[in-house]
Amino acid sequence: MAEYDEYNAPPPEPMAVFEEPPFDPEDTSPTGVVRQAGAAPITDKVVRRGGGPWLNWLLSGVAGLITLVAAVLYIQQNNRSAVPPTLPALATDIPATATLIPTVPPTAIPSLAPLQDSTDTTVPADVVAEMLRQPGDTAPPPDQIYRMQTAYTIAPVRSRAGVEEYKIEAGDTLQKIAQRFGLTEDTLVWNNDDIYVNRLLPGDTLTIPPENGIYYKTTGNETIQALADTYKVSPWAIIDSEYNRLQNASPTTLLPSGMMVMIPGGTSKQKARYWNPKIERRPAQKLFTGGSGASSNAAGEIAFASDQSGSCGFQPNGGGTGTLRVPLPVGVYTVIRGFFPGHTGIDLAAPIGTTVFAADGGTVIFAGWSNWGYGNSIVLAHGNMLTLYGHLSRITVRCGQQVGAGAPIGAVGSSGNSSGPHLHFEVRPGGGEPVNPVGYLGF
Repeated sequence: MAEYDEYNAPPPEPMAVFEEPPFDPEDTSPTGVVRQAGAAPITDKVVRRGGGPWLNWLLSGVAGLITLVAAVLYIQQNNRSAVPPTLPALATDIPATATLIPTVPPTAIPSLAPLQDSTDTTVPADVVAEMLRQPGDTAPPPDQIYRMQTAYTIAPVRSRAGVEEYKIEAGDTLQKIAQRFGLTEDTLVWNNDDIYVNRLLPGDTLTIPPENGIYYKTTGNETIQALADTYKVSPWAIIDSEYNRLQNASPTTLLPSGMMVMIPGGTSKQKARYWNPKIERRPAQKLFTGGSGASSNAAGEIAFASDQSGSCGFQPNGGGTGTLRVPLPVGVYTVIRGFFPGHTGIDLAAPIGTTVFAADGGTVIFAGWSNWGYGNSIVLAHGNMLTLYGHLSRITVRCGQQVGAGAPIGAVGSSGNSSGPHLHFEVRPGGGEPVNPVGYLGF
């Protein structure tokens, strides 16, 4: 019988399998095993499929293991993406010594968001204090975003720990001293009632309080509330001042006599004192010659600062026209300081030796040294007013001399209380009180 090829021959009739002998060695069994004489049975179909049942179990196990690993990874990924960022909660876990400067290169950051207030009020005070004691960086790292630390963003630096005594130097003015110490001129006036604001002589001393206000010495048993009412401040401003050490006091606390108390922000009714030279006048006198009367001094006589060596005593008052001119050549001077309380004239800077001219015709009533800061000075009487020329390097007129408007009388200098070559020019109309020269002529 020919060998049956189950892959190329048509399938047998359904009943044909039962009609053939079941144990014919030359035939093919229903299981697909071909039997040949003298040879071991060969299982064609099994060989082509690649192995026995143990291989299938191994493949199934590997597939299950892969599926299990994939499932675990999937679950972990979902759990990680489901947790929202909680930066505020993590901030409390950062130790106080941690460095919060990012290490990402600047090129990885496309832009910077606007700065916002990031104050964390939940940080304990002792932690903040410890961090502030740590020294700050002095130079920014080259590869990091850095914000420079500034100590005064937390508390201002105190310029003075208490009251000081300042010795006046040449060229000092009340305005310059006030600016140097960050105070108002009123504060200096209220705490130095023995000074003339337009006469500050080198070597004299001023009391400099630590801040604007009144540095007061009690004269009896006074309450804090009474001082506060007098100087128009809250009693708690006095109590809380670090200069007074009154933190355990109350507004009704009595202060002993002679105690020095700083009254921050206090104001006083005390006015600034200005030095004005003593001006004396005599009425006009008539002299008779030859039966006809002739007045020798129709405007009377006048004396300026008779207590100083430069005074000429009583001299005839007259000769002025009432019209003033600038006492320096045009184009050679610069106005460096104007008229204001504490400065009774106008300062014109010019090269030393520049000629000074009479602002109007008049009589020389002062020519010499002034003890009140003007140095070498000249005063002219014009009948209806006086003009003063201070800080001269040279005086070319004499007492009692009659000069015309524009006549040379001296030279620019820096004598007396002066910080550099300039002319101090004053206008004193009527009774001799100084006024702003700009009201009489243009500079």
